[in-house]
Parts: sequence; structure tokens; C-alpha cells
Amino acid sequence: MTVAVASLVLAGVSAFAQIKAGEAQKKAYYSQARFKELEGRIEAVKAKEQGTKALENTRRALASVNATAFAGGLEPTIGTPNTFAINNIIKPGTSDFFTARDNAFLAISSSQAQAQDLRFAGRQAKQQGYISALGTLASAGMNYASLGGPGTTGTTGTTSTGMTRGPSPGFYQARYGAR
Repeated sequence: MTVAVASLVLAGVSAFAQIKAGEAQKKAYYSQARFKELEGRIEAVKAKEQGTKALENTRRALASVNATAFAGGLEPTIGTPNTFAINNIIKPGTSDFFTARDNAFLAISSSQAQAQDLRFAGRQAKQQGYISALGTLASAGMNYASLGGPGTTGTTGTTSTGMTRGPSPGFYQARYGAR
């Protein structure tokens, strides 16, 4: 086996390894993307649980206000007990619930955006593996030719096929008329 052939074989092995490395990196990025999506779902569930707890606490506090008002001989649905319940219990409780709901939505959308970025990085890594492999093979081909591979012996100049670039002179005559 000549040096030129050995360099071609090694370049082929290297190119194959570069392709496989790019594909492995893509799989790693895709795994990270799946993990990010799961993280987002977990955060969303936690936020929903916080919202549920806020509503439960609101319900308990309202029950306490109603019980205290009844115990004091007041009607809980009118006057001071009602105003107190609305301003100090219901408004903050519902605000906490809606904030938790928004946090759940943001957790999911943020994790999906991060997952999309990771998938894009994975596709780019795979593409880079193919580009690197192509560069390695092209470089090996040039080295093979410079080391005396086929096609370099016996050729001293360029050969012409007789074809020229561009339209033929007859094209201009047909288009613009004979001059």
C-alpha cells in the first residue's frame, strides 16, 4: 500500500468519525431539549399547585371572616365584613392565583423556546460534522493528487474540448439579425 492510498484510507476513516461525532452531538442536544421540556412541565405543575393553594387559603380565610362575623352577630355579606373580605382576602387571593397561572404558562413557553434552540444547535452540529467530513475528504483528495495519485502522470497541459462558454455566434445572428 502506497503512502497516497494510506492517506486516503485514513482520511475516509476520519471523515466517517466526524460524521458520527456530529450525529452523536445532535442526539445529545435533542436529549437536552427533551429534558428542558420536562423541566418546564414540572415548573408549570408547581406553579399550578401554588395557584391552587392560594385559592384554598382564600377560601379558608373567607370562612374564618364569615364565622367571626356570625359569631359577632354581623351579616358577613354586607358592610364591614364584606368589604374586609373583598379587599383583604379575595383580591390578593385571586391575584396570587392568576400570577401562578401566568407563571405556569411562562414556564412551559420558556422551556419550549430553550428546547427549540437546543434542537437547532443539534441540527447545526450534525451539519458541521458533514461539512468537516467533506473538507477532510477534499483535503485528502488534494494530498493524494500531490503525492502522485492517478491523473498526475503523463499530463503536461490542459486539453480543450472545443466548446466555448456563452452563446454561439449564430445565436446573436438569429436574435438580432444578420449585420
